[in-house]
Amino acid sequence: MRIGFVTPEYVLPDRWDGGLANYLRKVGVSLAARGHAPAVFVLSQRDAQWQDGQITIYEVKKVEIQGRAKFRGFHRVLAQYLNARRLATAVWRIHRAKPLDIVQASSYMAPGYKLLGNDRIPIVCRVSSYTPMLRSAFGTQRNSAAYLSDWLEIRQVLDADASFAPSRFVANTYERVEGFQPKVIRSPLSLPNVELDPSFYHAHLDDKAYLLFFGTLSRIKGVDLLAKVIPKILRWHTALSIVFIGRDDGLPGGQKMFDYISAECHSFAHKLHYWPPLPKDQLYPIIANAIGIVMPSRVDNYPNACLEAQSLGVPVVGTDSSSLEEMIVDGETGFLATNGDSKSLCEEIERLLDLSAAQSEQMRKNILAANQAIRREDRVGQLTVFYQETIDSFHTRA
Repeated sequence: MRIGFVTPEYVLPDRWDGGLANYLRKVGVSLAARGHAPAVFVLSQRDAQWQDGQITIYEVKKVEIQGRAKFRGFHRVLAQYLNARRLATAVWRIHRAKPLDIVQASSYMAPGYKLLGNDRIPIVCRVSSYTPMLRSAFGTQRNSAAYLSDWLEIRQVLDADASFAPSRFVANTYERVEGFQPKVIRSPLSLPNVELDPSFYHAHLDDKAYLLFFGTLSRIKGVDLLAKVIPKILRWHTALSIVFIGRDDGLPGGQKMFDYISAECHSFAHKLHYWPPLPKDQLYPIIANAIGIVMPSRVDNYPNACLEAQSLGVPVVGTDSSSLEEMIVDGETGFLATNGDSKSLCEEIERLLDLSAAQSEQMRKNILAANQAIRREDRVGQLTVFYQETIDSFHTRA
């Protein structure tokens, strides 16, 4: 199959972060290894075409509209709509020369909106999340522009030829709120094949015992809750450090999240370390050498970060009612705190830190056994079956 992916983000030479970006690269590599031909259409700062191994990348220069602050939200929605149109134009241009069998669009930012309802290529939508729920978790109220943006995303999920979600949590949210349940197809486990570069780890963390958070620093990911428990954890564990790696999206009021953490934990500033996103070859040694990963998400969607940690045999402290409960068996492959509860989060981190060497080794073995079970599910195979069923249904209707 020739499979197109329409997306607002991908792993580009100057940007390595983003769960959606890394999911797409991982799936694209796996599909190419099975003889399929993936092509990624991604919004970018330029128009360009290049090869990422066997994945063809089409960068599409995005529309950016500047204007008065009071209309900025509506300008973003207009740009979102115009970018969907630009991506559709790029897809049709390539389709005329090298026909695509199916196109997968992310729900995030509705990049496939202008491809809906066509009679030439079936469109499937991967549900990144339910955006109104994300806005609530971030701590902001929806204004008129946000309603329009959310409407575009929701319509793309509902009106695509087929839609799927990586987690039961998000699929159930759509069923409860929109009366529509996407199929659940979980993300594959495999790490990208990279040659590891431990130089950053050796330069900064070689002599430290640490807990790690990596991903987007925001309220959605519960990083503000982690800030509340760090003083107590570090008071009890004087040799411990806390490491943060990722994009800092800050708090609704504009304060950077790491500044907030530093203020909350000012007595332990020397034990806190922050770096912006790192390439995978430098990030993986840091993950592999952590005591554990802390992911206190309020809302998530079978996050790639948790899969990466588990692929490396590292336990994760996550939260229930966030989709992480679908990835972690409490006490066996990690720990689950009560969503939004800093006291519970502190208790679960303590459970991790109190493990004996033998218990830690057993948990690692449990994680690796769970990894093997996931690989036997053949999630990429499930995805290609879903594609073929959608293609067959599309052409039967036509």
